[in-house]
Amino acid sequence: MKIPIRIVRRLRWLGFTLALISVFLLTTFKINYIQATGWGLSALSCSIWVIDSYRSKHKPRMCMEIMYLICGIWGIINWL
Repeated sequence: MKIPIRIVRRLRWLGFTLALISVFLLTTFKINYIQATGWGLSALSCSIWVIDSYRSKHKPRMCMEIMYLICGIWGIINWL
């Protein structure tokens, strides 16, 4: 099933927006649940970029995003 390009572009913008929000949360607050939320948004953003890079057959970027996804999951566990 081929996803229309307009939906793919919106997903990319969603991933970018989630990354910006997560950076704001991670650099501003030191409260445990807000840090965990920031890491959760980061992991969600990375998963969007993993899917996008898989669809575009860009393996190095996909591997990098998988690494960031794993770090994001570790961050959630670390702050909970």
